[in-house]
Order: sequence, then C-alpha cells, then structure tokens
Amino acid sequence: MPYAAKDRQEFIKRINLTLEARILDFGGMLVEELPSAVFGITTKRPMTGAVLIKPTLLPFKNSVFKSVVSYHYFDLIPSDILKFAFDEAARVLDKDSSFSFMITQWAAQNEAQRSSLFFNELLKSTGALFQHDFEEVSRLLSESGFSEITAESVKRDILIPGDFARSHLLMLGNLVKKEKEQGGALIKTLARQYFNNVKVHGEAMLPAIHFTAKK
Repeated sequence: MPYAAKDRQEFIKRINLTLEARILDFGGMLVEELPSAVFGITTKRPMTGAVLIKPTLLPFKNSVFKSVVSYHYFDLIPSDILKFAFDEAARVLDKDSSFSFMITQWAAQNEAQRSSLFFNELLKSTGALFQHDFEEVSRLLSESGFSEITAESVKRDILIPGDFARSHLLMLGNLVKKEKEQGGALIKTLARQYFNNVKVHGEAMLPAIHFTAKK
C-alpha cells in the first residue's frame, strides 16, 4: 500500500526503535521502513532477510530479538490464533524488549472512512479480515506475559487512490458473482453499500490502534 507509506513511517517514529538492534517484522509489512530487520512472512516473496513463518510457530530461538513490530498483519489473523501469535512474540523477545503493532479501529470518522468500513465488513464476512476488540487484545497481551501495555488511537486522514478503489470494485464483482452461484446475498448487499458510498465520498483508511507492550 504505497499510499500508507507516511503512516508506516510515523508508526516507526512512535516506537523509537534502535535500528542497530535485532528486529523482527512480524508479517513483513515494513520492508522499506526497516530494511535491516528480519521479515517474518507467511507466503514466499522475493525479499532480502525474509523468513517463512507460521504465526503460531516462529522459527527462531528464544530471546533473540530486541523488538518485534507488526503493521496491520494481525488484522489478518483470527482472534483464536492471536493469543498463540502473542505467545510466540514473547518467546523470541529478549528481556526488557518491546512489542509494538497496529490494528484497524473499526470506527469511521467521516464518509470516506465509511467506505473502507463497508469494504472491511465485506472482507470480514468472507473470512479474509478480522476485527479485534481492544480489551480482548490487552487481556491476551497480559496473558502472554507482557506488561506496561499501552494503546494509542491513531486518527488517520489518508485517502485511498482511485486505482486502488477500482481494484476493490473488481474484487467485489468477483465475490458477488461467486456468491450468486452459491445462492447467497450478503456480499451483494455490502458491495452495494460500498459502491454507493465510494462513488460519492471516495475512500480513506480507517483509524488504527497502536499497541505497545514490554517483555
């Protein structure tokens, strides 16, 4: 998502990382921002420093990283898997290290963000995206052994370019077609809401919650 480059950079600034330290990018979303990090990815990509992972089983020894970071990767993980991912992050972190990540806040603050909310709701209905409760995430972090847990709401004003919105429409068209063949109607309803809203107001990224915790 090139339109989110500034948001990723600001995420890194808020963490105040020591870039010389050993860092794990859980999900591999910060390649340009953290070129010297280890990138944990779940599908093969031509990336320097990339390691194939399972979110529930990281292929690293205990206590080998000074920081674990993740930019919206946990939006792709269901809630029942999230605890295992947090356990693994805690396991590979050294003592007195930090875990920092962002997840989507499903609360539109304007009509352009409402377009994204409609799109996200549609992806959630297909099992491609997951909504996480703030209190549940905090509880899971605590159960995984993290302390000094903080959560900051990040209000974003980032418009999604028309080319990306058009790709969303193409994706929705394929999903609606597949749903019609199966005799359903939910995706069609959500797709219509998205189309009508984005046509008038455009589309913008939803707010986010930035979690930080200490090992």
